[in-house]
Amino acid sequence: PTFTLCICQAMAFSLGSLFEAVLLCINAVAVLQDYSPNLQPGQPPVPRFLAKMGWTTDNTRSGFDSGEASSVKYKLIHLSKAVRTLLRVPLIGVNALAVIYLILMG
Repeated sequence: PTFTLCICQAMAFSLGSLFEAVLLCINAVAVLQDYSPNLQPGQPPVPRFLAKMGWTTDNTRSGFDSGEASSVKYKLIHLSKAVRTLLRVPLIGVNALAVIYLILMG
């Protein structure tokens, strides 16, 4: 009886697990890159995952007459770019706090 009680408590949905899931999703978006810098001077940047899939801001046209600005792909490209730009420094602190919390609370 205590074993089943322990399993039920471990599988309970909580605000902490929701926060952890959101943090993992934001981290996943933050590590995606369009291009990485080339270590050889004078060489162009190396295309990474997003560039190989065609999900860069270079491939999108923005303007008043283009219907592409309202597409889901266009919005996701700019959302990932905004996450990488705006949340880079705060994610370091939030990840550190999450690691400390998980170490202390188990």
